[in-house]
Amino acid sequence: MDRLQVVMYLAKTDAGFPERELRVCERYAAAFDWGVSLIVVDDEVDVRGPEHRPMLRAALQRLLDREAGAILVPTKATISPIDGEFNEFAERVEKASGFIQVATR
Repeated sequence: MDRLQVVMYLAKTDAGFPERELRVCERYAAAFDWGVSLIVVDDEVDVRGPEHRPMLRAALQRLLDREAGAILVPTKATISPIDGEFNEFAERVEKASGFIQVATR
């Protein structure tokens, strides 16, 4: 069986690269032997809802193109702190035959 490929979606919340979030996601992916198809660092997370973020759409496109099977995020709030927005995006991911995985400890 082929190993699951994931897109890591990270939010850039300040001037620095989100190193801690990257390490959390890398460890989580390694624990399940998942491959990383793409790492997306989005610097527009604070200003826009999920449907208006080109970088998040790029992550979803990897699933639509069957180049990945999941989007791996450090926290649910990386997609949206608003449950309705998160759930709406999660439905789009599921329609693309994928899932969103939060890298919990």
